[in-house]
Amino acid sequence: MSIQSGNIYQIYNGKSGTVFDLSGTDGRTVFQTIMATTDNGISSKDQVVTEPSAAPLLDGTPLASVNEPFGWDTYPDDEDSSVFRVYVLGAPTATNIDLSNHGNATPGTIVTLWIKWEGKNQTWRFEQA
Repeated sequence: MSIQSGNIYQIYNGKSGTVFDLSGTDGRTVFQTIMATTDNGISSKDQVVTEPSAAPLLDGTPLASVNEPFGWDTYPDDEDSSVFRVYVLGAPTATNIDLSNHGNATPGTIVTLWIKWEGKNQTWRFEQA
């Protein structure tokens, strides 16, 4: 599968099977939840980015949604080409999106940045919505 600009995707974690969701409370926090149709789900019109004050990018930096564009590199995983890794564009080290607490499937688990390691909690499956 190729990811196409302008399309809307549901993003599932490769380990937990839970999906990206955007907090209905603050409209910024990105976390994982069990698949459900909601009005606040992330779509192509939302930009997922780290908090602007979180420079340099550190392990555990939480993701948040903002209106400004932010660059990501997306590549198939080295071990499983059915899932992708999403990297911070231009980061000095391979920093990618990570479901925290080693991929805890509990709804509400925060999505963060982390240096690349072999964990499946750093892999993501994109399904066109």
